[in-house]
Amino acid sequence: MVDNIKDVFRVIWQYRGSGFLLVLYLVALVYLFITERDKRNRFLVCYLPLALLLIYISPVYYRIYVLGIDAVGTYYRNLWMVPIAVTVVYAGCKAINAHRRIGAVAVCAVLVLCGRFTYTAVESARAENAYHIPQYVCDLCDQMTQDIEGVEVYACVPLEMLFYARQYDASLCLIYGREAVEPVWGYYDPCYEAYELAETLDWGEVLELTRAPERGIGVATYFVVPEGRAMDSDPASHGLTMISKNNGYILYKDEVAAEHVREVLKGTLYME
Repeated sequence: MVDNIKDVFRVIWQYRGSGFLLVLYLVALVYLFITERDKRNRFLVCYLPLALLLIYISPVYYRIYVLGIDAVGTYYRNLWMVPIAVTVVYAGCKAINAHRRIGAVAVCAVLVLCGRFTYTAVESARAENAYHIPQYVCDLCDQMTQDIEGVEVYACVPLEMLFYARQYDASLCLIYGREAVEPVWGYYDPCYEAYELAETLDWGEVLELTRAPERGIGVATYFVVPEGRAMDSDPASHGLTMISKNNGYILYKDEVAAEHVREVLKGTLYME
């Protein structure tokens, strides 16, 4: 039981981020408990979030969630139900409305002292595009989704691109996704083992997995490989064509898999 309580507060500590949002939330909660007179608003921003927090920190609920719903790795998502940002903003607006100049000065001071100026933060970086993901990912994805209109394309990409590719274009399917790289889920995927984890890329082993006939049109037609990755043989000898080089990555197209997809779709509306 003690270990469960420690786990709960460890998750809360990690959830706090690098700012003072949780501190501001507690201050806002106390302020609204004292000043809020509207019963409906009081229920929404005071009683309901407090009830959710009490349930969240309950060791019993923690055990039920971890054993019956999901692993501890997603437990923090329960905190999304608590309207932290909304409560802080509402309390700030209420303070300004009640005290005008003093309230406005106090709220502005809190924002300045408890936050960070994003544009001068050490870790800040200028967005490369409207999607706020690396531009090379957009370029590579654009090159991989030009084959047959309306047909999903399957690809193998390195781990660092895994979370960006589908965010940019949902028509691009991945042979393995996030479930393959979360250790807590205990998921095993042979393609991930052969393509990402192997010290040397064995094209024979990889293509045997990605070209398996039972995949239908789900065979992998594209591979993104970091430049300098150790390979057991020349990709061209396995029917792969180099399409482009971009930002330290090489894009290969599997012509054998692409022909397989065309054969499967022959006679359908996609191939007219």
